[in-house]
Amino acid sequence: MMRAFAEKRKLFSSFRTRLLGIVTLGILCLALTAALMTAWVSGNRTRAQMVAQGLQVTDTLAGQSALALLFGSRENAEKPLLAIMGFPHVDYAGIFDPDGRALLIVGADHASLPPVRRIAAGGVPALARETPFSWHFVSPVYAGSSSEMLNPTESPFDLEAPPKELLGFAYVTMNKRALHTLNMDIFINNLIIGLSFAAVIVFGLNIGIKRLLRPLDELSALMREAEEKNGYVFADLKGPEEITHMAGVFNRMMTSLQERDRGLRQHKAVLQTEVALRTRELVQARDAALSANRYKSEFLSSISHELRTPLQAIIGYADVVREDLEMEGMDASAQELERVIHNANRLLSLINDILLLAKAEAGRMEVRLQSVDLHVLVKDAVETMQPLLATNDNRLSLDIHAEADVEIDREKLLQSLLNLLSNAAKFTTSGTIALKVAQTPRLLKILVADTGIGLTLEQQRMIFEEFRQVDGSYTRKFEGTGLGLTITKRFCEMMGGTIDVQSEPGRGSTFTIYIPLPVSVAGDAPAQAGEEQLSFDTTLFESGDGLQ
Repeated sequence: MMRAFAEKRKLFSSFRTRLLGIVTLGILCLALTAALMTAWVSGNRTRAQMVAQGLQVTDTLAGQSALALLFGSRENAEKPLLAIMGFPHVDYAGIFDPDGRALLIVGADHASLPPVRRIAAGGVPALARETPFSWHFVSPVYAGSSSEMLNPTESPFDLEAPPKELLGFAYVTMNKRALHTLNMDIFINNLIIGLSFAAVIVFGLNIGIKRLLRPLDELSALMREAEEKNGYVFADLKGPEEITHMAGVFNRMMTSLQERDRGLRQHKAVLQTEVALRTRELVQARDAALSANRYKSEFLSSISHELRTPLQAIIGYADVVREDLEMEGMDASAQELERVIHNANRLLSLINDILLLAKAEAGRMEVRLQSVDLHVLVKDAVETMQPLLATNDNRLSLDIHAEADVEIDREKLLQSLLNLLSNAAKFTTSGTIALKVAQTPRLLKILVADTGIGLTLEQQRMIFEEFRQVDGSYTRKFEGTGLGLTITKRFCEMMGGTIDVQSEPGRGSTFTIYIPLPVSVAGDAPAQAGEEQLSFDTTLFESGDGLQ
């Protein structure tokens, strides 16, 4: 059904159908106008004839009513009235005295007729009133014959015409039924004749237009074929000049498309070859980089392990010697040895950081979940960092919102927290460090903010890279390996979370850890953590001590 509707719609939307429809509509309008004009002209002519007939009938009645009005005899008036009623289309006839009183009436009621004395004037029959359905004629009746009243013979020597005595009026009403019927018959006959001629003309035009537009239809079908088959077809140059020109333009367009597609195919083949070559090179480069990174991690892990064992022995022996020197009273030598032990511990810390990072990158570090009391974990971190906080005269502000234990890797979370607190303590002097922890069923959020030196945008972009600190060198004012934030970021990602930083130079830095709960494996949930952050930041830490 839908297909049939589409075909009908397509048929009525074609150029030939529209052109034929416009021509047909014009012919029909012309036929209708001709029928109306013919009916109107014929109707006016017939009306004039019927009005003349009515005036003649009224004049005849007036001539035959003089005797009846002169003697006031109803018997003398009846015969001419009945004779007048025998004429076609007469509905009413009457004879009235000069005062408008009816002497005798034959036919319809005359109650609605206008007064005859006011209408009749001039001494000749007249059309007193016309309605959509009838004519009303009035003629005065004078003493003497009608011919004398209409054409009096007067002596050229008479100074004044003799006065005429008004005896009354003759009144006749004729209906328009015959006129209406005649007009309708004329209109219908003319319309039928016009429509017949229109049908013949339209039929001939249809054949002519079909032949004229056949080349255009063929060109249209050829275009549809090119669209449906997505191929290259060419039109024959035939038909009227305009259609031939259109076909030529279409052929040139097909030629251009063919050449363009040929060029695109050649370019596509070249691009595919280049893409395959570049892909192969990229795969080789990626494999080489992965292998090099794996070898680097394995090397760092092995060398760190080999260095840590003798270094721990050195630290132990140095500590024993320091104690002996202090017991011998050799304080100066003991202080020098204390510096050795301090630097050895720094080196051991660096080796431990390298070992942790190497294990994480080599994939040899697992996430071990356990139930953790966040209050206890924060307390352990604060106690560990208390000496470093006191060194730079910093104050620590705590704000913890955690009501239940959380299933998480305690060591990785503690190490991440220590790294953030260590950075805040090192880069802040006589300032405030805020540690805020909040927990919901779906997210764990840890914030460490300080009032230290702050970071520029460029420093924020590179702060999580290996062996990088804010001044970009290894001989710097602040101690550290430059691996703490890298390790923290890696641990957060292993637990399915993320870390970000917000900072301004001279106004401090804020590091925030987001870990979705329950904890999932690395790479599964960082995006989810970020989504939680959007709706979570507006409600967390509102009651805690904030930093300005």
